[in-house]
Amino acid sequence: MREWKVIVLIGILSGCQSVVDLDLPDDFQSKLVIESIFSPDSLWRFHMGRSAPLGEDLVPSELIVPDAEIVIFSEDRRFRDTLRYINDGIYQTLHDHRPMSGARYNVQVNAPGFTQAEASSWAPPLHSELLEIKRMPNENFPGTERYILRFRLVDRPGSNYYSLALYQITPYCEVDDEGGFTIEDGLGYWTDYGSISFESNSRSFRGAAEAVDDPTYPSTDNIFGIAFFSDQFFEATTVEFEIAFEPQIYESVRGYFMLTLTALSEDLFAHERSLEQHDLYVTGPNLTRSTPVVVYTNFHNGLGLFAGYTNNSYRFDENGNEWEEDVVGVGSGEIGPCHE
Repeated sequence: MREWKVIVLIGILSGCQSVVDLDLPDDFQSKLVIESIFSPDSLWRFHMGRSAPLGEDLVPSELIVPDAEIVIFSEDRRFRDTLRYINDGIYQTLHDHRPMSGARYNVQVNAPGFTQAEASSWAPPLHSELLEIKRMPNENFPGTERYILRFRLVDRPGSNYYSLALYQITPYCEVDDEGGFTIEDGLGYWTDYGSISFESNSRSFRGAAEAVDDPTYPSTDNIFGIAFFSDQFFEATTVEFEIAFEPQIYESVRGYFMLTLTALSEDLFAHERSLEQHDLYVTGPNLTRSTPVVVYTNFHNGLGLFAGYTNNSYRFDENGNEWEEDVVGVGSGEIGPCHE
């Protein structure tokens, strides 16, 4: 056995490649690399390619597998769909089929020259409610405001994993050839969601997935860009949370916000945690790990991820009123597109 650095092609549509350290035999065999992170809000869709040793002289298009058969079926066998190849490593349903929250799905992937790859996962059911939005003066910065949000989560029996994120509609404009963005405030820029930080004293919240359920990880964070948590302290009960935030102020866009609570499948959470641990090892120094962390995959005879999630999103404006994306014009903008 010897260590190979392997290129695994995930997110082929955007041309993304990940380099992962794996211990593989000298007679390296390429594997299918499959990714579908699904939710009830989207059509069934897969990115697929194959693995190759780093150093092999290949262009990205040679890592694409265009002649595979991807079959999805529910555990109760009442649903079945065969996805079709679209382009650039993308396979998608042709029947407007979407995952159902709470249903478990299996996938089987076959391609010439490869062993059949299989995986199973689901988008967990999620029941929550936004209870209160309070707007008050910010005592630390006179003339500005602070918001307090309370929401309720109904937890299911068993181990469950969640994340919480907060967004504000922000003026953006694309400014470089690599797709980078800069915030510009004024006429002639389109709007999109921008992540903003929030505060909470909840003992469940962690700033990183790898810290969840880890008793050795200090729980000193109270400001979060995104909060990961489990039901370790409230399994199978109904629990309320409170967060606070200070909005960004823009001249061209008034305050529109979105709170997103996500229930992650066990597979998706395990993958997220392993990615964080792998990145910490690679970027180091990490004195607690002497060997690379293996990035989690739930595919048998393959690499990649088949995993689901369910979102509950709550949109509210600066006065606490609900709003809709098509009314505000997110992505196209009440303030118009970018100037070239």
